[in-house]
Order: sequence, then structure tokens, then C-alpha cells
Amino acid sequence: MLLKIHTVHGVIFDGNVEMVELPTKVWVLSILPHHNPLTAMITPWIVKFIPLEKRKSEFIADTDFLFEDEKITIAVWEGTIYTDWAVVILFVASATITPKSDREALEEMKQNLEKQIKEIRASWNSDEIERAYLNLQKLTADMELLKIKERKWGKILRK
Repeated sequence: MLLKIHTVHGVIFDGNVEMVELPTKVWVLSILPHHNPLTAMITPWIVKFIPLEKRKSEFIADTDFLFEDEKITIAVWEGTIYTDWAVVILFVASATITPKSDREALEEMKQNLEKQIKEIRASWNSDEIERAYLNLQKLTADMELLKIKERKWGKILRK
């Protein structure tokens, strides 16, 4: 099954996969080949997929993709997924392949965002509140991706 992941900055993955796990508002959706046609909204969190060209290393050659249990893990912003029998197309505003920040920087960003949310709540602007919570979800997903990276690098360094 072909998976294409598009962001506003371009295509970040275009290749054949065995399966895809996507976060929706209701549940984590797993898509296997020959899945019934479907369109759904994606929430900010972690997308996982198993590439057909998996290697016995931590990364696919010449990429920064992070593996966890044979699955590539990517933190995504909200978006839309479309699938038919043979193709899965994911459109997201942004995606993090590997976290660029350290834990302290992400924690500080989270605290600032939580402070902003308190201020926004006082204004009763529902659109701004929703956008801030989506930002918080994406930031939390980036923090989860950093935890995965730290576990992987910890294993590599202990070997």
C-alpha cells in the first residue's frame, strides 16, 4: 500500500508501507492494505507506519526517521487522511520527524503555552482556545517523540 504524507512544506514520505496508525478524534485508526475507502480528520499526535523497505538499523538509509518497534514515528499537527484500496494520503499542516529541541526547551514552551491558554480562556474566544489546545497537543506529541528518541539512543549507547 502506498503512503504519502504531505505538509505545507512538501512531501515528507512517499513509499510503500505494511500498515499505518493515525490519531483521530475518536480512536487510533489502523489502516492495512485493501482498507475500505475512508476520509477522516487527524488530531495532533503520533503517526506510526511500517515501511516495506525496513532495515535492521534504527533509521532508513539517508533519512532521519525514528523507529519504535519497527514503526516509523512522526509527530503531526491536525489534518486529513484519505484512503482507498491501495493508497493512503495524509495532509497535515506540519510534522516533526525528529525533535530538534531538548526536553528543557519543550517543557518551557509547554509552560508558556499553558499560561497563554489561561489568558485566552478569560477572553472567551473559542477559536483561539481551540487553536491553543491544538498547539498544546502537537507540543505534547513532540515531547513524546523526544521520549522515543531518548529511549532509542539510550539503548544504542548502552550497547
